[in-house]
Amino acid sequence: MRERKTGAIRAGLHRCQTGGVNDRQFDDLVRAHSPSLVTFARSLSRDRWSAEEAVQDTLVRAWKYIDSFNGHGSFEGWLLRICRNVIVDHSIAAAKRPVSVDDVVLESACGVTEIDDSHIRDLLRSLAPQHTEVLVVVGVLGYTYENAAELLDLPIGTVRSRLTRARAAFARRLEDANSDSDTADHSGQAVAS
Repeated sequence: MRERKTGAIRAGLHRCQTGGVNDRQFDDLVRAHSPSLVTFARSLSRDRWSAEEAVQDTLVRAWKYIDSFNGHGSFEGWLLRICRNVIVDHSIAAAKRPVSVDDVVLESACGVTEIDDSHIRDLLRSLAPQHTEVLVVVGVLGYTYENAAELLDLPIGTVRSRLTRARAAFARRLEDANSDSDTADHSGQAVAS
């Protein structure tokens, strides 16, 4: 079954390269690569809704420009690159858009700013965007340094240095968070006694 599905994906990729992909074949390609795409978008977006919007916009752009996929590199890498560009575009647009009091109240009331209660996600979001990006691509999605460099359009040395800095910053934040929770536990025990 898996071999048949892999063969269908390869056939779909070949059709992408030759310009003959149809809706169903594109759907098969998207289903095969969507878990990585969603993980990537959620790691770089400020909330779940922004990530979902970025994924949808990514897929629209991928469908619109499917004939520009030339087969160099992986299809998943191509999708992740599009997603990265979409998130950057959304960030630029959001920075230009004035925030009204109603938007702030709505976000607070609906809890839109929170993806979930995962401490790890919060720590990832606290890193510089370029550090989060490389940490997710290499550490979470499992790309090699070479593939990450190609995907992110960076020299391999930059990928390595950003990954080193990202891991160090993440470890510091994790240690600080653990220290804060230990302090809170100790202060709570003192109050309870």
